Amino acid sequence: MGKGSYLIIGVAIGAVVAFAVNYFFGPADGATYDQNYRSRLDYALEEGKRAAADREVELRRQFDAYRRPPSLPPPAA
Repeated sequence: MGKGSYLIIGVAIGAVVAFAVNYFFGPADGATYDQNYRSRLDYALEEGKRAAADREVELRRQFDAYRRPPSLPPPAA
């Protein structure tokens, strides 16, 4: 392959990388450039943290339920 082929391949790879960086780090659709501005990555990270917190609460409830001793039958009279 000649130098021209390598140039075309390099340009194509550079365009793909530029598109990916712009997609992941660029502004979300319909975003305004004020206090409410958030990128897709910020939104995804926030959703991940929220899901992790919800799952942690659920697992803590299960853990506490397993730690409690089973209730004993009432004493016979």
